[in-house]
Amino acid sequence: MRRPTLLVLPRQGGGDIRLDSRTPDIAFVTVTPRMAQVLLNERNFHNRKMVPLARARHAKAMQDNRFVTTGDTLKFGHHPGYAWALTIDGQHRLGAVVDADQPFTLGVAVGIDFEAQQYTDTGRPRKVHETLALNGEQNALKLETIARWVYRLQHERTVRKHGGGRDSLSGYELTDFIDTNPMLRDCVSVSRAAYRRFKSAISLPTLGCVWWHIAQADPTYPALADEFFNRITDGTGLSAHDPIYLLRERIHAMAGQKATARPSPHQQFCLLIEVFNAWLEGRSMRRLPAIPIDSPLPAVSPKAAIVRS
Repeated sequence: MRRPTLLVLPRQGGGDIRLDSRTPDIAFVTVTPRMAQVLLNERNFHNRKMVPLARARHAKAMQDNRFVTTGDTLKFGHHPGYAWALTIDGQHRLGAVVDADQPFTLGVAVGIDFEAQQYTDTGRPRKVHETLALNGEQNALKLETIARWVYRLQHERTVRKHGGGRDSLSGYELTDFIDTNPMLRDCVSVSRAAYRRFKSAISLPTLGCVWWHIAQADPTYPALADEFFNRITDGTGLSAHDPIYLLRERIHAMAGQKATARPSPHQQFCLLIEVFNAWLEGRSMRRLPAIPIDSPLPAVSPKAAIVRS
């Protein structure tokens, strides 16, 4: 195996840091895309498999000027099977510098015991809702959850849960989305109250998506979304052919079912929007419409015929 060509990195402020040093040393270095690619080619032979999504998230943050130098370092140490130091930690950041095609300042630590690799990245990552709570947000966990679902509703036209690792939305993108859409806090408050009354028959983020979808249809519709949620949770004065009455009966039936037997979040979302449209247009129903599993997301009706209370 050919020996590495890149042996030193230039320190900020002058001088070099030697990658093959056996004496611990730390410096900040401006890593260029070429340097990053060479380090990946020559010194990344004993590492976990690269995760494309993590690399892509870092690269996008760099391109958006949102990747912050936190003090976390690229770590290099001597593996017993090699005559030169290998990467212990930092391959995704190096890959991101290559993909972003721009230099970035990173901390570099050399002379690290290679056994440190088994203890690296074993702590629990900070969650977005923890950052929101530190910033004074109320109901931070629910706000994070509903914001993720609403973001996917708007950008992917889907109402379903994504597995954590498959969700391409980064933490800073989510906090930016919340900051630019303060009405999400109203969404959390209203859907949380309905979720409690429905005894979990419909998931909190599904209800949040319903409220948001209605509220975004027109500047006057947030108030209509509030009234619709009040009516489906209160249930007083409803006739047998009132779409809200039929919806409440369906929800009470779902509350007695196992979660696996209930309609999907997508189907529940579509049903609630169809009922909202019927209520808004003043239409009666004898039965609720069947919602196929692959039904397209229904638009919110612009034909308001109700008399607001």
